[in-house]
Amino acid sequence: MFGPIADAIARILEVILNLIQVLVIASVLISWVGGDPGNQMVGVIRNLTEPLYRPLRRLTRNLPGPIDWAPMIVLLLVMFVQYGIIPYIRMEGRVGP
Repeated sequence: MFGPIADAIARILEVILNLIQVLVIASVLISWVGGDPGNQMVGVIRNLTEPLYRPLRRLTRNLPGPIDWAPMIVLLLVMFVQYGIIPYIRMEGRVGP
């Protein structure tokens, strides 16, 4: 009964998580090459990723070294949802009476 709904939810989550991965990777690349802050695309990417990074930066600001751990943590969380939660949603949707 819930199979198609669970599959649709899983697919929507996959699309959102893939978009988050692309944005995070783009954000990291921009930070490495020193993207022009006046560029509209750079601004959009930063505006979309900074809300994801901000809470994690508060947690990781006391870690030693000059590395910003927030993008890595976001990617790890995305992978956890992709490989740990989405298969469970699909499995629950396939369970029948």
